[in-house]
Amino acid sequence: MSTMTIPAELFLVLTNDAGRQDATQFRKPALAAAAVVELTLREKVAIGTERNPKVTVTDASAPEIPELDQAHRAIIVLDGKRLKSVISHRSMDLTEVLGDGLAAAGAVERKDGWILTSWPVKDPALETALRSRLAAAIADPSRASLQDAILLELLSAMKIAHRLLREETGGMRRRELDRVVKGLAVDHPAASALRRILDEMNTAIATQAAMMAN
Repeated sequence: MSTMTIPAELFLVLTNDAGRQDATQFRKPALAAAAVVELTLREKVAIGTERNPKVTVTDASAPEIPELDQAHRAIIVLDGKRLKSVISHRSMDLTEVLGDGLAAAGAVERKDGWILTSWPVKDPALETALRSRLAAAIADPSRASLQDAILLELLSAMKIAHRLLREETGGMRRRELDRVVKGLAVDHPAASALRRILDEMNTAIATQAAMMAN
């Protein structure tokens, strides 16, 4: 079992060695989505069954993990709002708290630029262990934990799993990896709801890009 939260692991995978961030179009809502999933697993919040479900607080006590505390406080204020609105809200931007937490753990270091902050790798041990775990889950899905499966689901929904996990897939083609991830069959309402929302966001981004190209 990982000692890192799902959003912390997603942050590591989405941040390259130089500290630049991948999937910038919807990185922040994806990190927020990961926090919502984790909070549902910890039974702090619940997600409805509607197409764009509502997020409700089920336990107001703090999780006592910085990134989850921030997300939990935000959802208390946003209680009853639709999932898409929750993960897109500015109060759910977890970049700073996640970066600072991983910097405190020695995995990355904080570099403040004139405009943007980057998080270059300081000690790759945490990410190396994470990637090894994901490689094992891809090679043998029976070894995948729920956390592995949810993280792979999020990356797949963002359409970047194959590119970011190229080495871990062992030469697997994109469609084959998608089949493996789909076969993990995460039986959790939060994960399936978030996949729908991220799919919708992907479609919106692709449509916007096509309109700009014309």
